[in-house]
Amino acid sequence: MGPGGIATIIAACSLLVIAFAASYAIIRVGNLIDEVQKTIKSVNRIVSTAENFTEKVTGSITSLVEKNSGFLKVIGTLVGAFAGKKFSRSDREHE
Repeated sequence: MGPGGIATIIAACSLLVIAFAASYAIIRVGNLIDEVQKTIKSVNRIVSTAENFTEKVTGSITSLVEKNSGFLKVIGTLVGAFAGKKFSRSDREHE
């Protein structure tokens, strides 16, 4: 076998190693993309669940306010009255 035949074998082996490395890289990139897509789907599920929950809470609060507006006004007045008073120890000591 001459020098050209050995060089051809070396070149073929080098191309085979490059092909294996490229296919390994493609497989790893594909797995990475799959993991990212799974993460995105998981985040989308969490976001949609949170949106549904906030819609239900908003609907409940809206119906409560519409049905019991007089009751809520009384509660608001009481809260405002208690918020205006100061309940500290220093005020009680001076009395």
